[in-house]
Amino acid sequence: MDKPAPHCSASSWAVFDQKTNSLLFGKMEKERREVASLTKIMTAFVVLKLLDRFSIEDTTLIKVGGDAASVIGTSAELVEGDTLTI
Repeated sequence: MDKPAPHCSASSWAVFDQKTNSLLFGKMEKERREVASLTKIMTAFVVLKLLDRFSIEDTTLIKVGGDAASVIGTSAELVEGDTLTI
């Protein structure tokens, strides 16, 4: 693939295309690791399913709410009122 890999600070990671059954990007992707945060993985999974199911554009903007901004134990540094692209 001719696109550069996205930035990721994880020790190992992978982006896999299920449709073509191919690895798009990765870093130490064959290393055995403990499972990452299931909440983050499921959030990404649900967002992707909703985008597909309701034909939502991936350029849709969302506003960070107070509940999301006040979650303790995250490194996302969300600020209430910020606008993010899905």
